[in-house]
Amino acid sequence: MKRSWKFVVALLLLGSTATWAQSSSGLALSSDKPVQINGDTFEILEDQALAIFTGSVVVVQDDTVLRTSKLTIHYDQSGDNGGASISSGGADIERLVATGGVNIQSGLQTATGDVGTYDMKSEIMVLSGERVTLSEDGTVATGCKLTVTTANNRAKLEGCSGSSRPTVLIQPRNSN
Repeated sequence: MKRSWKFVVALLLLGSTATWAQSSSGLALSSDKPVQINGDTFEILEDQALAIFTGSVVVVQDDTVLRTSKLTIHYDQSGDNGGASISSGGADIERLVATGGVNIQSGLQTATGDVGTYDMKSEIMVLSGERVTLSEDGTVATGCKLTVTTANNRAKLEGCSGSSRPTVLIQPRNSN
């Protein structure tokens, strides 16, 4: 899988984390499928190694949609790619940060939080905020920090620094 796709896949994978260990199906994502990103503005700051989408940012791949106010892409200008630019598509992405509210929907799965980050090297994604919510088909998990390690599909939901614990409401499945 290309490095430039890992964050999108990680964010999209977050939606599948809502099912925790209950489901083995997860999302059927592929790096060979197109990803469309749009926002009100797109700015490349080569001197700071940043690319920024702002204003109603939407990332789409198949039936999975990520919505946020701002998506900042931090990239490496000095790696093996000879200092390639992100505008040419040749730069290695180091870290991505989604801020201003994050909403990820895939099929019946939804994940929300205030801030989402993904570190390419460690392959760790964190969704955090006053209330992080994961839901699917009536089952809802809430906390303040969700950490997903994409390399091994592990997820950890934490409460809010002493004030609350993670909570899961499990709806019975209809046998019909």
